[in-house]
Amino acid sequence: MTEGNGVSGHRVTGEVREDFAFDRTEVRANALGELQGRDVVVERSAIRTLEASDATVSQSAIGVLSVERGTVRQSGVGIVVGKGVACDEVRTGILAAPVVRGEVHTWLDLRTAVAIGLGMALGRAMLGAIGYLVRRLLR
Repeated sequence: MTEGNGVSGHRVTGEVREDFAFDRTEVRANALGELQGRDVVVERSAIRTLEASDATVSQSAIGVLSVERGTVRQSGVGIVVGKGVACDEVRTGILAAPVVRGEVHTWLDLRTAVAIGLGMALGRAMLGAIGYLVRRLLR
């Protein structure tokens, strides 16, 4: 069921759809392929890709969440990309946001990625220097 919610918004409940794109959208108990909007509210839903300026996600599963500002509560998200994200009991695979507040359990975030990259670069440089010294000593 899709209902108009003002001039530029929609409320979506109880249907499986491939994609939506509205300014203001409320999604409750749905499965969607892609959702784009300015102000989005999602509750108890599964969405493959969600792109929004401002999003509130609660008790849902999201594949990729791309937001300017977002609030995520008691949800699982594969990849989170945003400028600022507030989290409450959230599990995510990859978190790419400079400002994160709240309780979030992540496998890889920006700080970890930078540390891993720096460690790999230093390790490679060290191995190169050791190889150079060994070759020089064996001449």
